[in-house]
Amino acid sequence: MSTPKNTFDPNAMNVGKYLAYRLHQLGVDQLFSVPGDYTSDLLEIIDTYKTPKGDRYLHRIGNCNELNAGYAADGYSRANGLGAVAVTTGVGSFSLLNAIGGSFVESVPVVAIIGTLSNTKLMDEINAGELYHHNVSTEDTNRTVYSPVTVAFERISNPLTAPSQIDAAIIACISKSKPVAIEIMEDCYYMPCANPEGTLSPVPNYESLPVLQGMAGQSTPNKYAAQIVQAIEKAAEAVYAKISTEKPILWIGKEIATRKLQSKFAALQQAIGAPYVTSFLGKAVVSEDNPWFLGMHDAVFTSDYTNSYLQQSTAIIGLGVWNTDLNTFGSKSTETGNITPVFASRDMVKDGENLFVQVSLEHVIDAVMALIEKNGYKSSWQQPSPPTIPTIPAPQTSITYDSFFAVLDQHVNDNHLIVADIGLSSFGGSSSLKINRQDGFLAQNIWASIGWSVPAGLGASFREDVRTFVIVGDGAFKLTCQAVSTMVQEGRNAVVFVLNNKVYGVEQMLLDPAPYKTGSSAPFEEANILQEWDYISLMKGFSNNAGNAKSAVVNTVGDLQSTLEDISCDTASTYLVSINLDERDYPSAWKLFVNK
Repeated sequence: MSTPKNTFDPNAMNVGKYLAYRLHQLGVDQLFSVPGDYTSDLLEIIDTYKTPKGDRYLHRIGNCNELNAGYAADGYSRANGLGAVAVTTGVGSFSLLNAIGGSFVESVPVVAIIGTLSNTKLMDEINAGELYHHNVSTEDTNRTVYSPVTVAFERISNPLTAPSQIDAAIIACISKSKPVAIEIMEDCYYMPCANPEGTLSPVPNYESLPVLQGMAGQSTPNKYAAQIVQAIEKAAEAVYAKISTEKPILWIGKEIATRKLQSKFAALQQAIGAPYVTSFLGKAVVSEDNPWFLGMHDAVFTSDYTNSYLQQSTAIIGLGVWNTDLNTFGSKSTETGNITPVFASRDMVKDGENLFVQVSLEHVIDAVMALIEKNGYKSSWQQPSPPTIPTIPAPQTSITYDSFFAVLDQHVNDNHLIVADIGLSSFGGSSSLKINRQDGFLAQNIWASIGWSVPAGLGASFREDVRTFVIVGDGAFKLTCQAVSTMVQEGRNAVVFVLNNKVYGVEQMLLDPAPYKTGSSAPFEEANILQEWDYISLMKGFSNNAGNAKSAVVNTVGDLQSTLEDISCDTASTYLVSINLDERDYPSAWKLFVNK
């Protein structure tokens, strides 16, 4: 006898399962979280909901705080394509906000799940004036706070509408490559809902170029399609004019990765035979083992080798480069010299005073390739000579920023994923590493929230085909160091290098670089002086002396070389390595700042 439709089935789909299933469909295996009474039922579902093979749809990762959970979801997304985090309302969602703000600014798709009070409790607050814990007021506070840093916010109060709301939020997330927030009332998690149907796919920003051209070419043209096609064609002509009549260098940025245009860029670069550079935000969006790759172009941090080719160029073609202060660090518009720029990003192309809008980066690359195939092209460049490899100092030499990165550069290969914090550890430091793997370098270079790298490294370490190396200054490390404990708990083989110079180096550099001048005894600003930590004991405390938790102290070049050998031989442990630097040392790439 069949079960009547109005009889409850305990194995039926419910709201919590539905959300887990949809995330799992899109390749999300880990849910970063902090327990809270408004999310407890959801986390219980996550821990017990299993596939037909007996595996969990999502593995719940418990984090030490909500900020770490958010950063971990961000790092996971950058390494794997989509991330998710679950916290309770108020004290949890407000703490998470910083991480979601960074994901929004840097176009990282993250699903933020916020558990909130039940329908009954909300009615009590509204009608009886009772204020429940973790809540600010009866207002829709999370929507107010999260709307500026998400592309969709859904409050689920009715389980019957939950599937369509969840689907709408996730589609917005993967379409716009930005975060969304899904707020779920605690009495909805276990309530039954419809089963998922099909799969979710991103919605393109524009129709394909052939469709637009077809619409524009009708006997009665669609005027809006015609406007877009005309803008694409004129933009492509501007780019083609620069590459065909001048000596161009391609400058690529993050949007190449965000829009998944690596193969299209590779075809364009090969077709025109031009050298290319990256912005810091776009570092390693394609592998850097291409002989035409010149390094990073970032104003004062541009190497002499890269500058020598930029000075030969007469045109720079920016593809997917975002105009930010940290992508043009310390430069002025008058410093472009004889280079005439064209910039294509954020669905527009700028050529001098000409601006073409509703022109996606993909469309303009396709249109330029069509012009090359139609009109031909002959490169004016010879393949660049490779740069000189830095000399490694003698093993007994005290470790410095430059020697640390020189040694690490010779050790890193395409089995490593670098996660770099902001500051002296990035500009002129990790930015100098050669990354021979597409998307093998992660850094938060616009939001620039110090401490991001440690929990982001935790999240990124779940990409199983690489070993994650985190590079972080000691000041930044102090903000989020508990993530090392989670690395140990989850059996991650991540390595955290703490550049231990006992000061907020980048803050001092920007305030007053006098302490870094040769022979200087100028004092550091008191606010920039840090309390020293014992990193060996710290690792013991974080891990309770677990066997898979290792630590090391590096004072010399030889110490670093032997530590890297130990790490290579031990592929199962989490490492915390203190790189003990002189407080007045700095990466030589900062010399223009110091000597200005």
